[in-house]
Amino acid sequence: MKKLSVRVIICILVVNLTIIPFLFALSGYGTTEEIDSKFGDTPVIDGYIDLFSGEWNKAMKVQINLGGSPPKGLPISLWVMQNDFNLYIAVQLELEQGYHNITEFIGLIISNSSSKAKEDFIDAKIIQFSNISVDNFNYFDYHINNSIFSIDTEVNGNGAANLDGVTSTYEFSIPTKNTLDNVEDVVLDYGNAYAFNITYGDVPIYPNGIKKSTTVLINLISLPSSLPSLTNIILFAFCIVVFSIIGILYGFYIYKILRLKAFIKRVKR
Repeated sequence: MKKLSVRVIICILVVNLTIIPFLFALSGYGTTEEIDSKFGDTPVIDGYIDLFSGEWNKAMKVQINLGGSPPKGLPISLWVMQNDFNLYIAVQLELEQGYHNITEFIGLIISNSSSKAKEDFIDAKIIQFSNISVDNFNYFDYHINNSIFSIDTEVNGNGAANLDGVTSTYEFSIPTKNTLDNVEDVVLDYGNAYAFNITYGDVPIYPNGIKKSTTVLINLISLPSSLPSLTNIILFAFCIVVFSIIGILYGFYIYKILRLKAFIKRVKR
């Protein structure tokens, strides 16, 4: 009996020391949403998702929750799109009972890589309402050092927001490597992935004003190559060869006809 009791105690210790901490780790970190950007036309950054023009139709659209699943979390709609010069992100949300704080904001806190380590989030783009009831807002560009937000000496990117009924919409335009070379900003390069912490808050104090947030991984797809692909080169070369052969045969056929005409004239004489 004593041996059996010892074995049971050992099993319980193993479970507590291995399986349970593993479950806590899964619960604490979860799986990061991974989003592949799409190529599209330049949208108008005005705080409106224009359904008539379809400006965001080519974007990747996903539904995510800030701060966990409802009712604790905040559901948002997220659009991600790029072109040759910018990454475009739109966020749309509705709050319970339609109540939006007068100084509501949405921020994009950007890591300099796909890393989710706190020290790697060094850039922030924030659209902050000063009075949401009359659509007064500001776009801010910050760099972050040891959780201290400092306004950039040069503002890069653009943003706009709008409240329509119970729905608030935020649109961001963030320069990519083709147009940006600034030590205060994360330089987004095509073909790479970057961690974005999407934040919602209601008091214009960062980071203390942040109420809910979640991190997503955004993959910027590579720019289409200006060089022809190997397949296109082979097809082009094949066409040249085929049409060259046809041209040679056609020329030979014309030559034969001319020789035949000359021969017929000599026979008639």
